[in-house]
Amino acid sequence: METAVPDCLVLKIEEYDSETFELDTSVFILYDKKEHQYVIRGKRRETERYDSCDYSFVCNNYRDLADFLGFVICKKNLWTYVLYNYVNLPYDSNDITYDFLSDVSPVYELTGYNKQKYSRKTLFTNLRMLRNVFNYHN
Repeated sequence: METAVPDCLVLKIEEYDSETFELDTSVFILYDKKEHQYVIRGKRRETERYDSCDYSFVCNNYRDLADFLGFVICKKNLWTYVLYNYVNLPYDSNDITYDFLSDVSPVYELTGYNKQKYSRKTLFTNLRMLRNVFNYHN
């Protein structure tokens, strides 16, 4: 049995305050082809006044996922999209943590679009792409 996925696309979405340009939230999303679900790992930034904890969810439908993202990331702020190709993810998506994903090497980055205005169409396109572009790993 394999212990690591050889290639897997992961989309990172970062929210930047539109006035201060400070990072507020980071969310990593991948599509688990075996379980047919989106895997979400996210965290708000920590400040001097507030701690933050990471969170983990799964979702079956990209529209529901877009609704969730539109709730946890302010649509009036700027969104950065970065697409990674991880070559060392655990085979079981339950073992993939926010800390693991956030410690990414820049060599895994395929592309990035920095500080864009929110667009539901762009978000839908990116989420469908994650679901439909994959590498069979078993």
